[in-house]
Amino acid sequence: MKPIEFFPNRKIHFDIVQIGCGGNGGYITQRLAKLLASLSFNSDHSTFSYTLVDQDQVEEKNLQRQPFLPHDEGKNKAKVLAGRYGKAYQFPIFYREEYVESIQELRNCFPSNHATYVLDSNRILFRILIGAVDNNASRKVMHKYFLEDSSLIYIDCGVDGILRKGTAEEKRKSGYSGHCVTGIHYNDTMLAPVAGVYKDILKDKKSKLPTQSCGLNIVSQPQRMQANEMAALVTMGYLTQIIAERRLYSHYTNFNSLTHTMRPTLLPA
Repeated sequence: MKPIEFFPNRKIHFDIVQIGCGGNGGYITQRLAKLLASLSFNSDHSTFSYTLVDQDQVEEKNLQRQPFLPHDEGKNKAKVLAGRYGKAYQFPIFYREEYVESIQELRNCFPSNHATYVLDSNRILFRILIGAVDNNASRKVMHKYFLEDSSLIYIDCGVDGILRKGTAEEKRKSGYSGHCVTGIHYNDTMLAPVAGVYKDILKDKKSKLPTQSCGLNIVSQPQRMQANEMAALVTMGYLTQIIAERRLYSHYTNFNSLTHTMRPTLLPA
């Protein structure tokens, strides 16, 4: 199957919004900020805006597997990452200290959706939504937005939690696997997003939005830093294909960070 091509001979503006700045999102920000800075410096073929969205504050427990430091405790995650990596790579990163729990809130996160936004007439607009959340309730919101936005690339990454029940061997091997799915909605072109690949997401009635969890934003199962880092690397592989190479070679990838294996699923024929 030929790869999907994203207007290789045209100038594009990529309006990138990342929902979630924890285990997966934090490591994505490290790598994506560096890539965007490099591409912005070396070429005028593409332009970028990058916005981080998360209302969570850094807690002591986050220091074990997320890219935060002790002096970050009590500060907003999105603000910390935007400041740190925006300064390190001299690339402006915007942030919003909020949870996204509706289509309208998600729509407002993209600068290109605002009435005051003006796009260079010589450029094509692509919005890129990066989902780095740990709950299906938030994925449902992103899925609904995906269906309505006809200039959207939606990349979702997720990892399995460590089992709390089972044999010692099952627990030891758990928490290392995950996925990264790229969905595309561009005019009449549609490539299924994460909820189209894993249909149980839309059937999940137990998952709650952050503000519906009685103020306790707790991951039901702990995660492994190794899985978070591999999720970020796989996600960056897709982002590099799209924004640097202007191509997409596969639809989604399943991985296991314990066995160092990845299994991409090719684009549909």
